Amino acid sequence: MNKKFDITRKRRAKARIRFKEDQTLIIHLTVTGRCNARCKGCINSAITLGNPAPRDSLITFEDTRPDRDIRIIRRIAGRYPRKQIGLCFYGGEPFLAAEKMVEVWKRMKGSPLGKRTRYMVYTNAERVIDAIAKYPAFIRDLWLFSVSIDGDRRQHNRARPGTDLTAIVENLRALKDVRRGQVLMWSTLREEQSLANCYDEFIALKRQGLVDHFYWHWPEIVEPFKDIGGYARRYVRDLERIMDGYARELERGELPPIIHINELVLFLLTGRQRRHTGCAIELLKNYDIVGGKIYACVDLPAELGDLERNKDPHRLVAYKNELGCYECPVHGYCGGRCPVQGLYGSLKRTRQYCRLMKLHVGIIRKRLPRIRAALKKNLIGIQEIYDRSAYLTRFTDVIP
Repeated sequence: MNKKFDITRKRRAKARIRFKEDQTLIIHLTVTGRCNARCKGCINSAITLGNPAPRDSLITFEDTRPDRDIRIIRRIAGRYPRKQIGLCFYGGEPFLAAEKMVEVWKRMKGSPLGKRTRYMVYTNAERVIDAIAKYPAFIRDLWLFSVSIDGDRRQHNRARPGTDLTAIVENLRALKDVRRGQVLMWSTLREEQSLANCYDEFIALKRQGLVDHFYWHWPEIVEPFKDIGGYARRYVRDLERIMDGYARELERGELPPIIHINELVLFLLTGRQRRHTGCAIELLKNYDIVGGKIYACVDLPAELGDLERNKDPHRLVAYKNELGCYECPVHGYCGGRCPVQGLYGSLKRTRQYCRLMKLHVGIIRKRLPRIRAALKKNLIGIQEIYDRSAYLTRFTDVIP
């Protein structure tokens, strides 16, 4: 048999394996620009605002004005009359303006859009207890809490010195008693941070019923890694350990709730190709509302992200030509990484991420036969992987 033809036939057979994907219209609403976390390398300070000063010392985005911003939401939603709407409360730290967030929620619930809208919040979770006391119905109605936790107390507090993991865990314990929605633990991996440390903290919190899903990503940043070789070795070691545990869980019939790993597994099993950036910025599939304006991406500087000033979103991914994305073997999954990194991060740092992405995909690909066998043995289907876990990637940065 012709080897080339055989490979083509296998690819076509794989391509026929499909899973139905979530088509929610995602709208991010910046509730407030205020934030207490003082995260190292804050994207909003360093890139969005072009100012390296701590976030809590800057005048950033204005708070939402519910009447005005709901009119914008209605206008966007009117373009997609059949789609479910995911209204995502963003910041800053949204719970610093909880009353504004709740006012938007109340008005949306009472509007014609109420029945097709679900709500999530991106938060450091330090002020959830107060919101539970004041706005219990709002908390119960939130579909997803995306909570930033960067490892154990020592590692987390060093990366986000305005927060304290002990307080966050206390808030998550209170939330556990009232929430109906799920909690996604979101870790940001800076060079000095350990992926294994973040994962171990996730497992500890999950065992207590405080979190449900896990995701990690590298930050959008200008400065190159000081020691990319050393970091890559540590990352490979940690990810291999995580993936060995992932395979063992699958063999026991359990689907590990690492959302972006599950999405990548689906891509490798089915031959799915992303064909655009993870956030689909060039396709205008998501919208960000900030200060009464619609942005393609809230994290881009205003002069570039504002859709009223820049009506051609494809120019936001022109950096992919310089990176050589279209010839890259992992482009079908990566999609060109984050446009914020591609446009405003240094070329050297972005190329370092390209190297790490190839390592990341290779580690999962190497374990694919074992994963495929475990799925078959335990009758875990492709659609089940998506519906139980991978669908949540759309509400994150998608790729690490």
